[in-house]
Amino acid sequence: MKMQQLQYTDKAWKIYMHAEEFDRMQCQLVLAFGPSGVITDTAVFNYLERSYPEAHIILTAAAGEVILPQLFLNSVVVNAFQFDNTIVHCAETNISKHANSYEAGHCLMQQLQQSDLYTAFLMADNTVVNGCELLAGFNKLNSQAILVSGGLTGNRCQFSKAFVGLNQAPGDGVIIAIGFYGRQLQLNQDSFGAWNEYGPVQTITAFKEI
Repeated sequence: MKMQQLQYTDKAWKIYMHAEEFDRMQCQLVLAFGPSGVITDTAVFNYLERSYPEAHIILTAAAGEVILPQLFLNSVVVNAFQFDNTIVHCAETNISKHANSYEAGHCLMQQLQQSDLYTAFLMADNTVVNGCELLAGFNKLNSQAILVSGGLTGNRCQFSKAFVGLNQAPGDGVIIAIGFYGRQLQLNQDSFGAWNEYGPVQTITAFKEI
């Protein structure tokens, strides 16, 4: 695998990393993360589409963008991947097309399911998608027990308009699944998150599922 990493800030692009022999014309997958106000700028998608014409381009709203060891809050961070022995397919749906998140997850796995599916990566709008139900529906057809990873979009503390897009400018309610096929890919995973407590203790007496 070869990778290129770049950042869009102040309406300009900067390359942070460019692996030797990386060929943008052979790039299969592009992941872009940034705040809703920037990731939805059509100039961002248009640039990526021109730069990586053969790639699946996923744009996702995020609560912060990381280029080690720095954290940014008003930029777009892009990771472009060129795989040597892995095939990439993407599936997309919108929560508005389904009765619930479970059915949406089931629909995505139906689109990706093949005997050589090795792993899947999901991204969803956290303001309207129930992540637990999405995974339950997806894994209903996961007979090979492949590793499923991914995340829910973020919009800092606003909890609104957390956009996702596949091969187009991001929109709300979008759910994307990326399937990786073949056994040559090696996987590692990690996660980190934290909340700070503040204010009086509250008791939750009811909630509405999404």
